[in-house]
Amino acid sequence: MTVTKYGVRFSKATLVQLGRPEYVRVMINYEDKELIIQTTSPRDPNKTSFLKPSKKKMEVQWNNSLLKGNLKELMGWDLNNVSYKVRGKFIPDQNLMLFDLKKARVEKK
Repeated sequence: MTVTKYGVRFSKATLVQLGRPEYVRVMINYEDKELIIQTTSPRDPNKTSFLKPSKKKMEVQWNNSLLKGNLKELMGWDLNNVSYKVRGKFIPDQNLMLFDLKKARVEKK
C-alpha cells in the first residue's frame, strides 16, 4: 500500500491475494496503528467499493480525503513532501490484508 497526498493505492499483489474483491471492509486499529482491508459481500452495510469486475488494469487507488487525513493524523505523516509505503500481511483464514503503519517506509518524491 502506498499513501501519498493524492490518495491510497493498493498493489496488484494485494488485489490478487484478496481474490480481486469487488467490495472490502476498511478498518483502522488506532491503538496498534494498523489499517485492515477485508473482503466482504455486496450486502454488507459497511462495504466499500474496491475493484470493479470489468476493470482490466489491476490497480486500486482511493482519493478519499477522510482516510488520508485519518492516516496522516494518526501517524504524523507529512504527505505534502513524501509518500509512505507499507507492506501488507495477508491473513488467509479471515481473507484480509493487514498493514502495520508503524513499519511504513518513507519514499522521497
